[in-house]
Order: sequence, then C-alpha cells, then structure tokens
Amino acid sequence: MPIRPFNGDTFVGFIDIAGFKGIMADGDRGPLALDALYSAGYNVLRERHQDALQVDGMFVSDCGILFVHNSDRTPLERLSGLCLVVKDIHTRVFRKAVQLTTSIAWGEFAYTERIEFPGIGKNAILGNAYMDAFADSEATPKLYPGECRIRRGNLPTDVNDSLHERRGNIGMYCRETRKHFYYEWMRKP
Repeated sequence: MPIRPFNGDTFVGFIDIAGFKGIMADGDRGPLALDALYSAGYNVLRERHQDALQVDGMFVSDCGILFVHNSDRTPLERLSGLCLVVKDIHTRVFRKAVQLTTSIAWGEFAYTERIEFPGIGKNAILGNAYMDAFADSEATPKLYPGECRIRRGNLPTDVNDSLHERRGNIGMYCRETRKHFYYEWMRKP
C-alpha cells in the first residue's frame, strides 16, 4: 500500500541494523540481516495498518524511516504509537539474531511521492525531524545494539513531562539523560 503524503510536525524514527558493516564482511549474514529487517518492518506495519494511529515507513539498505501521520492526535499518543511499532520491529528482528538501533526525534517532516517511471522511483523526505533522528543515530554517545533513544531537543512539553515523570505506557520504560530519553522496550515494568 502506498504511503500517503504528509506535511507537519510529528515523530520520526530512524532504525538501523547494528554493526551492519561487520555483518556484511561475514559472508551470508548480510542478506539474512536485511531480510529480517524488511520482513519485520513490513509485517509490523501491515498488521498495525488498521490501528487508530497510522505509522508509515520505508526501508532502504540497512535502515528504516518511520513516521506517524495522525496530526489530530496528541504528540504523546503519536510517540506511544511509534514506540510500540519500534518495539515490535526490534523484537522480531532480535529473534533472527539481528539487533537494531533507533533514534526518534520530533519536528517538521514532509513526505511526498513523486513521479515514477520504469527504472526510477522518487520519494521526497524533508524536515528537521528526519535530519535530527538520522544525525542522532550517528552521534556520541553511540547507541548500543537494541537501544532506542528519543532526542529531547524541542520535544513538546507534555511529552517531556510524561517521560521525565515516567508516566504512561512509554514513560514507564524510559530513563533519561541530559539530551535523551532511552526507551528500554525490553525491560519488564
């Protein structure tokens, strides 16, 4: 199913296969790791397509870009929906002995589908939320395999307060640092 155009403030997640360069150098593991990511991403997004919160995503090479539509929902509801998708994708990929890292950022984001013809497909992805999530995935401190962190820069106040006070179905799994909240999806509350 094609991704609907989007333009507005939302949460964007940048998912990456941890240690992919090393995996590629190890023979057959590269294609298996990519298959694990693509299969998990496709299945989770397809299964959740009818959810009240619409999370869309695209996968290229060893990474994925996820974003939440639903401008009518609160930022906290949108973050919760995205985090649950991230948790499902991480869990399914981990079962295939592959680990991911994820960075999430809030801000402006735009997705538009462009003209396609045989041999080329165009999709425009713009906005500081995407750039912040991508840059954060490469920043120091590096993410450990399995980690998901939420960039604190310009978070909506209600989201920052909820995560800081460890409230809700996402906040209860978060720990905070000066620049990030770490969504520790694998912990038992």
